[in-house]
Amino acid sequence: MSTPDQGLALHHLTVRFGGLLALDDVSLRVTPGRVVGIIGPNGAGKTTLFNVVCGFVGAQAGSMTLDGRPFRARPHHLVRHGIARTLQGVGQFNGLSVLENVLAGVRSGRKPEQQAAAALERCGIAEHARQMPATLPYAVRKRVELARALVSKPRILMLDEPAGGLDTDEIRWLETLIREADTTVMLVEHHMDLVMSVCDEILVLDFGKPIAFGPPDTIRNDPKVTDAYLGAAA
Repeated sequence: MSTPDQGLALHHLTVRFGGLLALDDVSLRVTPGRVVGIIGPNGAGKTTLFNVVCGFVGAQAGSMTLDGRPFRARPHHLVRHGIARTLQGVGQFNGLSVLENVLAGVRSGRKPEQQAAAALERCGIAEHARQMPATLPYAVRKRVELARALVSKPRILMLDEPAGGLDTDEIRWLETLIREADTTVMLVEHHMDLVMSVCDEILVLDFGKPIAFGPPDTIRNDPKVTDAYLGAAA
């Protein structure tokens, strides 16, 4: 059982890009083993929040803690902290095979090829191990991205719009993968059916400001959310 200070916590984060307020006093606690969704209209600050956690963007105010200790990430130290992230779209090394791309995500331990092969099997793409990513359909390349993140056995898996460009069957498969990930998941996603089905809690941002937080049923019935996002998407 986790203690109250375990996991990742964001404390009053504020980020400005010139005159644009990208995040406005955002706080969030990501409890171990939970799936936390972050939703909002385009430009709401969702990816900026991910970029702060990963160290790509610095906050002008606020702080982060990991297991109650001050945390300031650097992108090249994410694996050390047990954090893995997928990007919007795909970001493979096109000069490497699928297997070699997944090997790049292996954290440590013996028999890295076996770890990579197991991740490919888990993502249902073992038969593509020796192929080059650029020759594969987009949906398969998205699975390569997921395998590379999962092979590091992260304590926190950050998924940035993983359902983008996928059809209904692929999204259903992704839903199962997230539910069975056996780790903490932070999910930025526009597919509301996926968000509502897999998330334990959801943070809603609008123009960088948090306007709602809670379980899916609470978010679904919140008029502020309907006005800011769900209604606009309908």
